[in-house]
Amino acid sequence: MRDTAAMSPLPRLHLPPAVPGLPLVGNLPRLLRRRLDFLEQARQRHGDIFRLRLGPAEAVALCHPRHAQHVLVDNGPNYIKGGPFWDSVRTFMGNGLPVSDGEYWRRQRRLLQPAFHHQRLVTLAERLVETLDESLAERWDEAARTGEPFNAAQAFTHMTMHLLVRTMFGGGLSQAEAEQAEQAMVYIIHFMLKGMVSRLLPPWVPIPGHARYRAAIEAMDSVIFRMIERGEHDAELGDTLLSLMGQAVDAETGERMTTKQIRDEAIALFVAGFETTTTGLAWALHALTQQPEVARRLQAEVDSVLGTRAPRFEDLRRLSYTRCILQETLRLYSPVYWLPRTPLEDDELDGYRIPAGTLVGVLSHLIHRRPDIWESPERFDPDRFSPERSEGRPKLAWLAFGGGQRQCIGKEFALMEGQFILARIAQRYRVTAIPGKLAQPQFATTLRARDGVWVHLAPR
Repeated sequence: MRDTAAMSPLPRLHLPPAVPGLPLVGNLPRLLRRRLDFLEQARQRHGDIFRLRLGPAEAVALCHPRHAQHVLVDNGPNYIKGGPFWDSVRTFMGNGLPVSDGEYWRRQRRLLQPAFHHQRLVTLAERLVETLDESLAERWDEAARTGEPFNAAQAFTHMTMHLLVRTMFGGGLSQAEAEQAEQAMVYIIHFMLKGMVSRLLPPWVPIPGHARYRAAIEAMDSVIFRMIERGEHDAELGDTLLSLMGQAVDAETGERMTTKQIRDEAIALFVAGFETTTTGLAWALHALTQQPEVARRLQAEVDSVLGTRAPRFEDLRRLSYTRCILQETLRLYSPVYWLPRTPLEDDELDGYRIPAGTLVGVLSHLIHRRPDIWESPERFDPDRFSPERSEGRPKLAWLAFGGGQRQCIGKEFALMEGQFILARIAQRYRVTAIPGKLAQPQFATTLRARDGVWVHLAPR
């Protein structure tokens, strides 16, 4: 972080209060050891905005929806995706949509937007459900038949990769290639936090697993480039996301994406469509095993709307409680628990000076648990997302997909996918917890369940 105090246009403002830390390493050890508990305690002691020392760098934590509104919307152009976190992500994502900025980001967003329009989702819905049924028949039906303990988190890893490949990329992968992509992506996500921390430490400090991380990126690149090549020559792969990216022409410049740009966007969509979906669905199933009344209402809605038939796109509106379950899961167990940004110029928040170049983190995990916004915030209550109870709530009190113009481009696809998956599971199985196997959060790159989500499945 560069020292901008001398050039600051806001010299009379103080910096936010600092959380006491250790010499040299600051708050980094406690943050890594007790991630979100530590941040919640810091918020209670220092207020909604405070500073952390992360080794040689400083970060400012923001814990209120008004901060999210300022950083992501009102003064969004000043807050870019810079700093150690995004530098780490770029080592495998290149300059894909989630990490790019400025005019390049706007161009890529224009080119990708048609792939997520309403009519495109209607087209994808049938393929999504067909692929979902294949995945359930492959693993879930057998577990329901035998009654053996079943790790739903692991099963969702396989399912979401299968769904992503078929719906977004046309199924142009062999089984071996899909497994290669899955293994590579799991390790890339696992290593990402280490990669960020490594950028806060002296360059001579060894980071275990870096060679394997590079190998995983190479394996993922190999799969993606083969898919791009096949898409250019194989018309049978159909109207895929890769083909849409290859054919898209920017209306303002007349340019198409290069192969490298298509690769970066494909990697970005793999990350967004794989890791966050897998993690969110695992937590949803965990919540259902802990809330029998919620599970009963889910089954009642599914039985009323669908009976035994497969869901269709037009059913989504009537599966409203199913969507509320997803939204509440993403509030209480949001896979992405902070939104990091870096200001280009000095700024002011709550009367404090935010120096240019400082890592700023909008802590969605803490915003999602504010008792002044969410009644009994630790309780799993899907009804809080009903239209009546949502009225008057700050727009950015729920940040599962980010906010402002940088909100996740695949939000509606992800919610559609989640509704279909929960509805189909509720149609086919009774899901119960395994005593002594309660899922516990593991605050890594995303909010995963340590040791998985273990359940019993039984046919309905």
